[in-house]
Amino acid sequence: MNSSLPFRSPPCRPRSFARLCRCLPIILTLAATAPLHAQRPCYDTVVRIFDTICEGDSLIYRDRVLSHPGLYFDTVPRTDTLCDSIIILKLSVLTIPGHSIFARKHCTPFVAYDLLGGYPQINYYHWSAEPPDSTLNGQEDQSWVRVNPRQPTTYTLMLDYREDPPQCPATCTITVNPIEPVAAAMRVIPDEITYDNMHVILEDFSTGTRENRWGGWAGRNWYINGVRQQPNGEWVEFYGDPSWGDTVHIMMEAYTPSCLDTAYRDIPFRRVALYIPNVFTPDAETNNTIIPHTTGISEFEMWIYDRRGALVFHTDHLGMGWDGKDTHGQPCRPGTYAYLCRYRDSITPSGYQSKKGTITLLR
Repeated sequence: MNSSLPFRSPPCRPRSFARLCRCLPIILTLAATAPLHAQRPCYDTVVRIFDTICEGDSLIYRDRVLSHPGLYFDTVPRTDTLCDSIIILKLSVLTIPGHSIFARKHCTPFVAYDLLGGYPQINYYHWSAEPPDSTLNGQEDQSWVRVNPRQPTTYTLMLDYREDPPQCPATCTITVNPIEPVAAAMRVIPDEITYDNMHVILEDFSTGTRENRWGGWAGRNWYINGVRQQPNGEWVEFYGDPSWGDTVHIMMEAYTPSCLDTAYRDIPFRRVALYIPNVFTPDAETNNTIIPHTTGISEFEMWIYDRRGALVFHTDHLGMGWDGKDTHGQPCRPGTYAYLCRYRDSITPSGYQSKKGTITLLR
């Protein structure tokens, strides 16, 4: 005859060792006191328990340390019958999620980083910093934080999850250095290129490129018409080429170990030239006349004076040069003479420009 057993699995289904310990006495008491008839055969009472642990943790069950998933059986003998109670523990081991923190930089003196740690099914956040960071205060329980560390700092995020479905808590860390802002700026000398002056000097006037407090490198990269220049020092010089077109494009990247900024400059190539030789010999077979060489000049006038300020030559014709004689047709003495030119070109036809210099006369 079968024994009629009113006993059923208790309503509590522990998911941790503490809950298992609370429920186990109830299970054992019910198993020991359940009313049974003395007839044989009888059926063992089966109690099923489900529990989970996280990877790397263990559970103490009936004097056994369990750390692997599986089914574990134990028998509790009855005191008033020959039938026992069988306890079956189904243990699951959950892997710890591999999460990470993403740092988004803000290269400003006031905002350094956004630290993003939000994930789905998260029930609890807690941020901490070592060494302590006052800019973290008030944000400890948010999914992302905005911080501005003043020294290398390690931020730790603790995550806890909802129980359905069960997931293990996780901890992730990130170490960041203070932001070193940089503002790119340059100086160009001269600010335009002409046929008689194609030499250009670029100087780094950036702020921050010379700071290198937290390791790494700081400096700049120069680009001329898209071509990176070597070396990339604090200044670079080059000579313009008429084949480049009407504009020379300059770009400079200024950087620190944590930030980068870019400055741009377009240098116009003025295709206007006024070149006047500075020495000549009127009695020689060659180079015996001072003739202005011009490109793009629409209107021209030139005056030449001796050392006393007396006018010795004047012309408003582009093709007319000075042969070393004064206004009365007499040869001028050897020496240095000053000239002044006034002209208009095709780029600025509405206004006059001027050029002055000296000429040496040899005999």
